[in-house]
Amino acid sequence: MKKEPRKKTQIVQAADQLFKKFGIKKVTVEEICREAGASKMTFYKYFPNKIELVKYMWQQMTDDSMQKLDELDRRDIPFTEKIKVLLKMKEDATSEMGNEYIRDYLEVIPELHSFYNQIFSQVMVKFMDMIRRAQKRGEVRKSMRPEFFLAVVQKMMELAKDEQLASIYSDYTEFALEVNHFLYYGVMPVPESERQ
Repeated sequence: MKKEPRKKTQIVQAADQLFKKFGIKKVTVEEICREAGASKMTFYKYFPNKIELVKYMWQQMTDDSMQKLDELDRRDIPFTEKIKVLLKMKEDATSEMGNEYIRDYLEVIPELHSFYNQIFSQVMVKFMDMIRRAQKRGEVRKSMRPEFFLAVVQKMMELAKDEQLASIYSDYTEFALEVNHFLYYGVMPVPESERQ
């Protein structure tokens, strides 16, 4: 794998810190450059604008997530344990983000909308494959279609944008985690004690 130039890495790291603290919309290229110790000319050498920088960062995040999903899927543990590991990974990632960054991520800035849908689809295809394999092993309800799960995920993403609902939580991070927990535990089979 080709090593990234040091200045490019510094720009990405500075942007990551600033986005986590203030969100994507509020951070300017000038602020990123100042934090990275780079000139605007250096910034534009690697990224035509802030949106392309965000796409680059999200693609890196997606590639990392896909690799982790592959590793998790190969582990010889029950699907319920895989979900716990997945939720822990999502919880760790979400807790690092500030409220504004999570909002910007969920609301998807118009210029990022199609790119977001593209990377979201990549991850969901991989996760739906995991569900299908778990169904074959009897660890997930066989009657649930993975496509239905995908539709529910999309509706839950819409729900995560509900400001009134979000206001009952102490912060947006807690709300985002609640949505994730509800979503993922919803794919588990009915416990033996509830079967008739």
